[in-house]
Amino acid sequence: MEYFILCLAVVCFAGQFAFTKSYEQAVKPSLTNTLVMLVLTSFFGALIYLVIGGLKVNFSWFSFKLAIIFAFIMIPYYLLGIKALSLGSLAVYSVFMMLGGMLVPFFYGIIFLKENISFFKIIATILLTVFIILQSTAEVNKDTSTLKTEKNSKAKKSFFFILCLLIFFINGLTGVITKAHEIGYNPVDEISFTILYCSLTGFISLVILFGVMLLKRKTDKVNLKPTLKAKPVLITFLIGGTAYTGNYLHLVVASVVPASVQFPIVSGGVIVLSSIVSRLIFKEKISKIEWASVVGALVSTILFAF
Repeated sequence: MEYFILCLAVVCFAGQFAFTKSYEQAVKPSLTNTLVMLVLTSFFGALIYLVIGGLKVNFSWFSFKLAIIFAFIMIPYYLLGIKALSLGSLAVYSVFMMLGGMLVPFFYGIIFLKENISFFKIIATILLTVFIILQSTAEVNKDTSTLKTEKNSKAKKSFFFILCLLIFFINGLTGVITKAHEIGYNPVDEISFTILYCSLTGFISLVILFGVMLLKRKTDKVNLKPTLKAKPVLITFLIGGTAYTGNYLHLVVASVVPASVQFPIVSGGVIVLSSIVSRLIFKEKISKIEWASVVGALVSTILFAF
């Protein structure tokens, strides 16, 4: 049953990426539009966990401080993610995101927490680095004939690669903060911590949104109506629903499934499933090199279990 739940978490995370891509297609990517999505998604996530937690929220200043840091990481995470998805492939984006979520906390554990490292983990790290390079090279060198000029296309692909690298490290930092919270002094439970950082993310995003609207009021009228239509709002709730349901399912099995098995299954599963969704639903072209990198990344993540 725990592995079935883990597979459901994989489906939820892949769905989160797919719905985020759908939002990018439904609403023109911009700072204000993404902030609206982030406000709605964050407060919806807080509501989901508030219900799961029986309307109870535990509090500690240690957890509150880390929740603030987490919130300030989540805002650029979504802003850069939406922009990246408007420039490149969902499959490539998911590879960078999931592998960052594995590798950055992995090196944090080795360097700062003095965790043990095995031969297979060293091999897996090297292979993942190789496959990330292959992915980025394939993305930058894709056919550019459909755009206005090859120079502009190359620039956009390079920018997409830079955004993916930033997403790689930002998603990894979320794992580092989560780990730091688990081993810190007087932390609250995971559900309460999620409610804290979701609420703070929504509140800070709302403040930034009002600030941007005030600054643009004199020079450019901000129109939020497209983001508040039925379809974008529905997609926004689907993003929040899949993301935070996946997080909850992830937490449910954490005490049963070993971390060395759990994280490779989730990372590898999301990478493969997102690639399939990218090809079948969004009709994105995935080269043979990119498919090879996806499969290689899946095999490499499995090695982390040994």
